[in-house]
Amino acid sequence: MLPAFFTRSQGLRKLYCGLFTPMLERHGLTQLEVDILLFLANNPAYDTARDIVEKRHLAKSHVSVGVDALAARGMLDRRKREGNRKTIHLCLTAAAAPVVEEGRAVQQQYAGMLLQGFSGEERRELFRLLDKVSENVDRVLTE
Repeated sequence: MLPAFFTRSQGLRKLYCGLFTPMLERHGLTQLEVDILLFLANNPAYDTARDIVEKRHLAKSHVSVGVDALAARGMLDRRKREGNRKTIHLCLTAAAAPVVEEGRAVQQQYAGMLLQGFSGEERRELFRLLDKVSENVDRVLTE
């Protein structure tokens, strides 16, 4: 029998999104748009829409709409690099900085709620084990 964690993952997402609701309303953004901004801020090595789709397992069409909306609001720039004119790299602008800062604070609040009562050693072990689970999920989804 799997631990409840694996069968109640929707509850984790509901809690996460619920914590963001006031921020989304203040900034007039969607959860997907904030997720895109935070992904780019927290993962600087991954800066394309394809990276977001692959790493977050989101629909290509949804990411495209989110990127378009963020670019229209001046929070993202699209850039091509020398030597590779096909790949479009996404760059956060200064306009995204307050949203990223506030979003990271919400992520820290969320982590604090989930990890309350865990020692440092327990957290490290939990992260190590959950990384293995994530690798298994990624492997199965790409097969």
